[in-house]
Amino acid sequence: MKRGDIWRYRGLARTRLVLVVSDDVLNERGEPIVVDVTDTGPEGPIALLTVRVGEWGFARCRRLTFADADRFDDQLAQLPAEVMDQVDVALRVALSL
Repeated sequence: MKRGDIWRYRGLARTRLVLVVSDDVLNERGEPIVVDVTDTGPEGPIALLTVRVGEWGFARCRRLTFADADRFDDQLAQLPAEVMDQVDVALRVALSL
């Protein structure tokens, strides 16, 4: 798995889509950090923390999660650099970086 990949992820309660946002060094060690991808668009102030990721929906950059590498099922997409730049901005806003 690589930074910018969208995957189908088997969580404890349900299967969902996630976007890998961590550096590939962590990903290669099996310690990825992800944000959820949802089909629900942003509303209100949290819209600054949400990025459209093409046909897959919206990356919700306000909640970072450590993911278990064994629970990744299918890689669905690799996002272009321009979209990941927008994700980076949203993460900086969310974390006050």
